[in-house]
Amino acid sequence: MHDLAHDAEHRARVVRRCADLAETLAVVAAGVGDVVLIDLSVRGLGRDPLADLLRGAAVVGLRGPDATDRTGLGLRHVIDASAPVEHILAIIEEAVNGPEDGDPQPDEPAAAADAAAGRLVAVWGPGGAPGRSTMAVNLASEAAAAGQEVILVDADTYGPSLSQQLGVLDETPGIVAACRAHDRDTLDESTLESLLPLIQPRLRFLSGIGVPARWPELSRGGLDGVWDALLRRGSTVVVDVAAVLEEDEDLSYDTVAPQRNAAAISALQRADAVVAVVAADPVSITRLLRDHERLQELDVTELHVIVNRVGAPIPGDRVRDLIASRIPVAALHLLPEETTTCRSASWDGALLAEAAPRSALRRGIRDIAVQSALLQAPTNE
Repeated sequence: MHDLAHDAEHRARVVRRCADLAETLAVVAAGVGDVVLIDLSVRGLGRDPLADLLRGAAVVGLRGPDATDRTGLGLRHVIDASAPVEHILAIIEEAVNGPEDGDPQPDEPAAAADAAAGRLVAVWGPGGAPGRSTMAVNLASEAAAAGQEVILVDADTYGPSLSQQLGVLDETPGIVAACRAHDRDTLDESTLESLLPLIQPRLRFLSGIGVPARWPELSRGGLDGVWDALLRRGSTVVVDVAAVLEEDEDLSYDTVAPQRNAAAISALQRADAVVAVVAADPVSITRLLRDHERLQELDVTELHVIVNRVGAPIPGDRVRDLIASRIPVAALHLLPEETTTCRSASWDGALLAEAAPRSALRRGIRDIAVQSALLQAPTNE
């Protein structure tokens, strides 16, 4: 790279040689230079940093002779480092003088969004452990048992738990690997397949981050790309997300920063339907009613409410009327209180269909998954 910069100085003005990606981003943000010639193997380089670079300059990717893959990270201009200097300079000139990009993002595969054939259902609920993860894992299992091809995703960045609930011993953070692969433009079909183990017939699982401290590894751009890749499989995608929906990170930094709640916000905005799980108590219901405005801000239009742990002394009809009279819902379901059943299933790492197949709670979840249109992926005609 040093020899290339030295040779290029005879034909073009090299205004800065940057030591790392952070320095490159700072230089471009300061408006120095018209084009960035960057080694694609530089540490930390991915779609999000490239998008930042493209906002301030043209970018030409330089692929080294020892590159382990041939990805161009979606860049329009990529060239081998072994190419003659004259050819590299010609590509640089083409990048600088070429047509303006309408979108500062690197190129995406043509019509990627249009290729989505599946249905994404985000399972959310207000704070206070109303049973979000229990609903997500059992809804996904019941839909798969009924014949749907389902992918279950643990995207809870505060308390990931689906691996434990499923009794999965290998807790490899699959969603982190998927985001990294998308960021490096290597999330192809075979890579995605390797990250989606089959945990029961027709049910695949994309594991979560394992340790909550790893949340910065889930970028918004990476998550959006993962949802698209999953949906292109034509499956029903059930995503378990955390309760918190604030975007205060955007107000706390002068530069682009990771978002603590990016996983939940990204999933809710991409979802075809949202399941709000709420406990049958006044605190949980009040939190749902207050958070509904935030859900509307995230463009949630199809909201299904599951009221969990319904029982004495409050009748279910009163709870139903309390919610339905205050917020518009596509459907509202009541499920009975069965704490002992859920605790036993959790200790065994078992689904309700395995631990308590005849329980009223299991039958209620099965009816929601099978008889409603909530988890029905569109059919290709």
